[in-house]
Amino acid sequence: MEIQNITTAIKVGEFILNTGASKARLRVQYENLPKQVLTDNAGRVYILCVDGEVMKIGGSVSKGGIKTTMSFYASANTGRPSIRSFGINQLIWERLCEGKQVSIYMITSEQVVAPVKGLFASEDINISAFKEMEEKCVSDFVSVEGKFPQWNYQEAGKAWEQYIQEEHAAILTKTAQKG
Repeated sequence: MEIQNITTAIKVGEFILNTGASKARLRVQYENLPKQVLTDNAGRVYILCVDGEVMKIGGSVSKGGIKTTMSFYASANTGRPSIRSFGINQLIWERLCEGKQVSIYMITSEQVVAPVKGLFASEDINISAFKEMEEKCVSDFVSVEGKFPQWNYQEAGKAWEQYIQEEHAAILTKTAQKG
């Protein structure tokens, strides 16, 4: 599916190779959008595209907005990343090294006030139905394409390629030896 066929998403940036001093091999070059759009804590669905083709649909409600969400992918070749973050980082890096463009799009979830139960009482707070929105977006994709986006490994029940598993294990081992 091409991103141009998705009517609810806005482009927020592109991944680029990091040429700075940081050990992260990727960084994000954001569109000229208001800071509030990039740091809004409302739930969001993000869509990663390679040369306009949708490769990954994910969701997040992490504090700090889309900038925080994407920072996990940009730096996932350092520290102790999850296999998912590392794998996506690896795939993005490979496509950039091939001269392809990796773009980031976002759909935000409207926040609504709803009662949320705690241990002792209920309180009305702003919530975002980002998980439901993510599931709807993935379901829409599957209904059109007949399969999951290529980089949605977990939803598709796919194992990561062997080389990605091995490189991920090597990073974790290297980090453990330093600690």
